[in-house]
Amino acid sequence: MKKILTLIAGVVLMAACSTPDREKEIKAIAEHEQMLSAIDVSSDDKAAMDMLAMYRQFAAHFPEDSLAPAYMTRAADLCINLGKSDDAVELLDSVISQYPGYEDIAGCYFLKGYAYESAEQYEEAKEAYTYFVENYPDHYLAADTKVMLNYIGMSPEAMFDAIMANATDQNLAQE
Repeated sequence: MKKILTLIAGVVLMAACSTPDREKEIKAIAEHEQMLSAIDVSSDDKAAMDMLAMYRQFAAHFPEDSLAPAYMTRAADLCINLGKSDDAVELLDSVISQYPGYEDIAGCYFLKGYAYESAEQYEEAKEAYTYFVENYPDHYLAADTKVMLNYIGMSPEAMFDAIMANATDQNLAQE
């Protein structure tokens, strides 16, 4: 009987030690985010990779928590900054499919377009941005995104020339 009680106590202790602690994870994430904001992320990939792991871990431990999609979105943004646009798109697709009621789901579609654009996948970027503009026309980024769609994939020089040509055409039309 004593062996059984010892075994049960051991199992309970192990379960208690291995149970994720939401508040500890949130605090650790906040501290790591603060540390990352003080450094150039590209120069410290280890810290950035640790941050990504922390975001993913929280979402895995607490998938029903309202912070899970927010942390996954932050992870996607960090992936874009690290040049890992494919990972960003994968994370954003997860948020979109798993959390359709997420308060910033529109931002996920915009960020998905930005991830594709950063990876120079311009057709995919146009598709994501177009979806965003059509489905979230009142979002604060929608009007700018609609204009931006005309210039995706252009070099800065070509973009400048197109803007100037458009301005000249508008001035001639007003005269």
